[in-house]
Amino acid sequence: MVHFYSRLVLGFIFLSSISLSAQNLILNPSFENYKACPSNITNFNTLVEDVSLPTSSSGDYFNECGTGDFSVPENFKGAQKAVEGKGYAGLYFYALNDYREYIQLNTAKTLRSKFPYKVSFKVSLAEASSLALKGMSIVLTNAKVRVPNSSALTPSKLDLQEGVEFYEVKLTPNNSMADTEGWVTLSGEFEAKGFEEHIIIGNFQNNNSTALLNKTGPVLSKDFSYYYIDDFMLEEQPRINYEKDKIYVLERNPFEPKGYELDKEAVASVKKIFKFLKENAEVQMKITGHSDNVGNPEYNKFISSLRARAVALYLKKLGIDDNRVVWEGAGDTKPLRNGKIKEKANRRVEFVMTTIENQ
Repeated sequence: MVHFYSRLVLGFIFLSSISLSAQNLILNPSFENYKACPSNITNFNTLVEDVSLPTSSSGDYFNECGTGDFSVPENFKGAQKAVEGKGYAGLYFYALNDYREYIQLNTAKTLRSKFPYKVSFKVSLAEASSLALKGMSIVLTNAKVRVPNSSALTPSKLDLQEGVEFYEVKLTPNNSMADTEGWVTLSGEFEAKGFEEHIIIGNFQNNNSTALLNKTGPVLSKDFSYYYIDDFMLEEQPRINYEKDKIYVLERNPFEPKGYELDKEAVASVKKIFKFLKENAEVQMKITGHSDNVGNPEYNKFISSLRARAVALYLKKLGIDDNRVVWEGAGDTKPLRNGKIKEKANRRVEFVMTTIENQ
């Protein structure tokens, strides 16, 4: 999103080619539609709607209506309240001899090719666990997977499934995945290939390849990692469309006074711009760096040039031809005109899309 100050002063608006309301494309995303209350070890898919098992192992279902070991908040792996509603799932993500548990969810419709999507869900490490993972991922498929064993569902095993197309999406946690008190949100963005109808959740690496968190000594045979999971969300994102001859501000935090390197937010923004340029071969981009008015004007112009150049170089690194990207530094000559705008907001990068024929 463009920064608030830019929207106020310059009216810089990111437009999308379609207008979407937030719609969760996962069926039964919080496991609230269930066939029976859990009371003993039972295959997850016999208890919950729109969930299947891709391997011969089964995760656990916990619900407030459950009894004993399978209740909420207290159960045989620890204690945790549901994010919303009454139920959640539990899976082994790491155990002896590469034992794994997975569940497979359905999407409400086939995802649209070349459209961006965002997926997220919440996890909480069960208190009984002795290991925590550094990260997680999901696998999207065109068809339901069913492998007749309970070991790690690695990409090489998925490759052997006839008629199954798939790919893995790495997720980023918003907190330590060793947290047993609250819920940690994992999220990731991806561009759909146009065949996705199912999402598999679990650990797709064997024990040797699984990155563990804060583990210094050897892993013992009794060690395992078990997570509660809940609250899935899959949303189609608007496709980025930059209007020609309109000024946009690069998404990022304001630069430091002498700073010109791209932060994480800026890198993500440049990747969106790259995708747009790649899909619109007739478009050229002009980048202008700006600075505040503190210090020597010549130095300010120099710093502003470096800011614009950093964006141009990253685009070229991604594969955009030199003749499609031009850049310059304006120094402090074009400040934002608003009394409420802090001076640091002038430390920015702007860009305009034009057609190459007009240059």
